[in-house]
Amino acid sequence: MTSAASVPVGSGVLVDMPGNAQLLVVQPQSGEFRAFNPACPHVGSLVNPPAGGVITCPLHGSAFDPSSGAVRKGPATSGLTQVAISVSGQDLLLS
Repeated sequence: MTSAASVPVGSGVLVDMPGNAQLLVVQPQSGEFRAFNPACPHVGSLVNPPAGGVITCPLHGSAFDPSSGAVRKGPATSGLTQVAISVSGQDLLLS
């Protein structure tokens, strides 16, 4: 999927997956990795990687927690869908 080293601490990266899909992979704290479907649950637009401790949707301003994907500010009424990943050496893999 991607290497752990490519995901900055406190931020994240969008990773291209097979079939034109993408995942948002984040590292909220050193060594803690999470992956989310980057489609905002409000209308499906692509969210931005975390900045300043929050994942934001550029379309309508919804905000999400980078550790859990939980919605912090609407208009979205639900959080981002988490995708299971694991660390194997320096690689992040879908679980």
